[in-house]
Amino acid sequence: MSNKRKRHVLTMEQKIEILAKLDKGETSVSLARLYNIGKATVTDIKNNRHAIMDFASKMDSGDGIKRRKVMKVAKYQDLDKAMEMWFIQKRSLNEPISGPLICEKALEMNTKLKGPEDFKVSSGWLHKFKSRHGIRELQIQGESLSADSSSAENFKQIFQLFVEKEGYSQDSVYNADESGLNWKALPRKSLASCQEHAARGFKVSKERVTIMTCANAAGTHKLPLLLIGKSKKPRCFKNIKSLPVTYTAQKNAWMDSKLFLNWFENDFIKNVKKWRQDHHKTGKVLLLLDNAPTHPSAEVLNLIDPDYKVMFFPPNVTSLIQPMDQGVIEKFKRMYRKQMLRRLLLNEGTEESVVAFSKLLNLKHCCYMAADAWDNLTEENLRNAWKKLWVASMELEAEEEITDLNNFDDFVDLFNEIPGFNDCNYDDAVDWLATDVNDLGYQILDSDEIISSLQNEESDDISSDESMSTPKGPTSAEAFAAFETGLEWFEKQAECCPAQLLLLKRLRDLAAEKRVAAHRQIKIDNFVKKI
Repeated sequence: MSNKRKRHVLTMEQKIEILAKLDKGETSVSLARLYNIGKATVTDIKNNRHAIMDFASKMDSGDGIKRRKVMKVAKYQDLDKAMEMWFIQKRSLNEPISGPLICEKALEMNTKLKGPEDFKVSSGWLHKFKSRHGIRELQIQGESLSADSSSAENFKQIFQLFVEKEGYSQDSVYNADESGLNWKALPRKSLASCQEHAARGFKVSKERVTIMTCANAAGTHKLPLLLIGKSKKPRCFKNIKSLPVTYTAQKNAWMDSKLFLNWFENDFIKNVKKWRQDHHKTGKVLLLLDNAPTHPSAEVLNLIDPDYKVMFFPPNVTSLIQPMDQGVIEKFKRMYRKQMLRRLLLNEGTEESVVAFSKLLNLKHCCYMAADAWDNLTEENLRNAWKKLWVASMELEAEEEITDLNNFDDFVDLFNEIPGFNDCNYDDAVDWLATDVNDLGYQILDSDEIISSLQNEESDDISSDESMSTPKGPTSAEAFAAFETGLEWFEKQAECCPAQLLLLKRLRDLAAEKRVAAHRQIKIDNFVKKI
């Protein structure tokens, strides 16, 4: 009698559970026994981790990962991808969708993609499309795209009851939100901006990145800023061992589901775990997200780690109650742009240097200014952003407001001090600060743009804005001399404090060690050459 084990095909949900348990330290042997599969199957699941998670992240609902067992692709893959992108965007906007509408759109997309002329949209095609993408049911009615105050109030009550029932504290509840940042833009009346617009083919002012801020409701833990650029390996990052932000890339510098899933697994969970261990915190963690089309479903995210739960805001309430949207991102952008003006002010002080600064500003400078702006947001700033959502934060009413977002005097004062900004006034400050206010960090495409995105090849590793050569960095001897001078200067300043003084000394000592090591290496090389 044969003892051959009956073939058991796992669902996507079970595969994700296995990956989570492997991360927790469970062995392949114990998991194979638990799920009645071979050890080799567990190994295959582990090796295909990225493909499984990427596939699951695109499921429209949790039912999809519970039913799907194989990652079977469509016969017409380009059409399937186009329809998937279109459907996800419509769902994120809460627009009405029906079966006939999907079928009609599929015919339109097939024509634009120059697909087979005999392609027919049948009930069988619609069923398979829904099955592939875990579409549980189609929306029949939509909601207004304007802010929905009644939904916001209902969610506040649901959220309050949930955190009380589950025992979440303010330091264990987080919110993350994306936004676009026009990182090189200057006021339109500035000399540099005028010259950029006048130069043929020169569009510096429209260069953008996506940033994502994330912090807990207590304001005690801010995750490193996530910054998404276009280039995977910008030249300005050459030989840079570490950045003050978490940098990643997408060909249009937008957030997508793959990048978000990677951030959730490898940045959010790991950073929060380390912080909670360091501060002796226990219990589960909750992450609140809006319903952007680039966010995988809650069912997929909640399978990754049972101690880390995700909850979504309802549509159209972001401007009303999402914490990061209650002045946090706006203040971050304001502080970033103040840093740009201060860097300009510290330049050589001529109009020519202002124009040169604009052209030479690169992504590395952006990362440092963005990290500094994020670091300058205080615990009070972050706590106060939760007042509209969480009753537990209401005692903070009397505390300092996040910022006076209607005060632009500081910017006008800086304009007056910078050569080439003489024509900039209060209205220019208002326009400049609002230049990317509607950039949500993800792209909503029309049909033609969806087709174009599928037909275009991935961008090169080096983007056009990084085409200039990278200057050779300072030597260890030059760094030692600079730190030595800086140390002597800082210890005589009224702002001098022991912690910063000690940090400068350690940096000077590190440069000294590397200078000595380099000198010894040169001597050895010379000795070898003589022999």
